Amino acid sequence: MPAEVEEFLLRLETTLAQRHPEVEYLGLLPGQFTCVLRVNGQETPVALQDAYRHSLAFPDEIATLVDRMVTDIQEVGLDRVGDHDLAGVATHVLPQIRTRGWLDQRGCFGDSGLVHRAINQELVVVYVIDDPQCMVFVCRAHLRNWRLGEADLHNLAIANLHRLGTAGLEQASRAGGPMLLDSGDGYDAARVLLLEQGVDGLLVAMPDRDVLWVGQERGQDLASLMATTEAIARDAAHPVSPHLFRVKAGQLEVVERT
Repeated sequence: MPAEVEEFLLRLETTLAQRHPEVEYLGLLPGQFTCVLRVNGQETPVALQDAYRHSLAFPDEIATLVDRMVTDIQEVGLDRVGDHDLAGVATHVLPQIRTRGWLDQRGCFGDSGLVHRAINQELVVVYVIDDPQCMVFVCRAHLRNWRLGEADLHNLAIANLHRLGTAGLEQASRAGGPMLLDSGDGYDAARVLLLEQGVDGLLVAMPDRDVLWVGQERGQDLASLMATTEAIARDAAHPVSPHLFRVKAGQLEVVERT
């Protein structure tokens, strides 16, 4: 990479960190002069050719350039809705488990508000387009363009999750486990949505996006399980919940300390 390009990228990242610390610079896409920024929790690719040429002509305007870049992402739409034709992305729509706190902080921005459904008082399901280069959250504008309802989107995402594989989750549901899913594909916690009906009494832990523990309550040391779940969530790269849950009437109920 030419020295002047490296200098531009360093100035861009430094100025972003100084002026917009809530925006994360995630680096360049492989083989492209395009960076990925995480704004309000959503990853957005940004082509840099025009910004680089502008910086060469007006090197003192890097702060203005960065401010305009962030504003354009926020105002034009974090999701790049027009880039996502349903026929092209349908097989890449998948569910993720997030907390209501996360949704309140990052997922409620007008027409770009994230589509979601409640699991319980703490957790919600959101939906992503799992592009090989970046991850985009499905928002209300997507649904309007696709002419889908939330139930249709949920069914599509669950079908795609089934195709990714369940790693023996059905057998664990019937046998009571315990089993630990940690495939690393980003959807292990979401596989809690694939638990079969009629499995009341199972314990479930999702401390990280890439971890799902399922097991029978009988014979378990609840205090130890809770402590382990809290410790993993505390250090997780993608934390979901520090709580241990019990499946009851098809719902996830927080296991309280006794």
